Amino acid sequence: MVHIPNKMKKVRKFSSLPLQLKSLLSGDDAILLLELIQMSIACSVKEDFIGLYSKIKNLFPFDFSAAFLGCRKNDGVVVLDGVNISYPVEFFKIYKTKNYWQRDAVVKENFAHYKIQHHFMHRMRPDQLNEVVSLGMDFGMRSVHAHGSKTYGKENNGSLFVFTNSSMETDKRINAILELIVPHLHLALSRVCTSKEFENNGILLSNREKEVLNWLKQGKSSWNISVILGISESTINFHIYNAMQKLGTTNRPQSIAVATRLGLIDID
Repeated sequence: MVHIPNKMKKVRKFSSLPLQLKSLLSGDDAILLLELIQMSIACSVKEDFIGLYSKIKNLFPFDFSAAFLGCRKNDGVVVLDGVNISYPVEFFKIYKTKNYWQRDAVVKENFAHYKIQHHFMHRMRPDQLNEVVSLGMDFGMRSVHAHGSKTYGKENNGSLFVFTNSSMETDKRINAILELIVPHLHLALSRVCTSKEFENNGILLSNREKEVLNWLKQGKSSWNISVILGISESTINFHIYNAMQKLGTTNRPQSIAVATRLGLIDID
């Protein structure tokens, strides 16, 4: 069981969320996000991972969702493992039989760049439609949000998280939520699919690197941290870069998630 602090503690923890996200969230949103992050950190079995999506659904609506671990190779994308949260079984049966992994623009783009994607099939021109899009539309999928994260230490490996709906729009709030939660979902999915805890593998962060990561976890920018610690912003960025190199991560949220999971910085 995951221990969730009482509501007042969660409200006070609202300050730990990134500054750009605070203006887009209500107090209830912030509480849900903090609960989701804590549950992700403790997640180790498939049932717990699927349970995370009830929290996500309270943040933004979706009909179907799935999560995958994959690898980009010269001859295309290979999906290594995954969890079907709510997609129709028949959809995946057809998708797998026809090997649509190699033709799906969402999959190919994700494992090449790991950026947020939004696709609205019902707005596509006839010349933009293909078998993959048509299959999704046959099952009532009109809009897709997708995002993924690279696996630290493995250049071509990563994850993909897909959310579809019959009529789902995009906005800055959804983008910010995806940017925040995907690194945590990535680590949780990796644990669920490999049945292994991440190991430290001798990673040693300096006291300053730990200090900087802890301030990042509190939602501080490089400039904020430089003022707090009384050193230059460029020096702060240098410590962040060094920590990312040691952790094998590609962005700040993923660095915080990995360092937290490895016990290198505090959860709270």
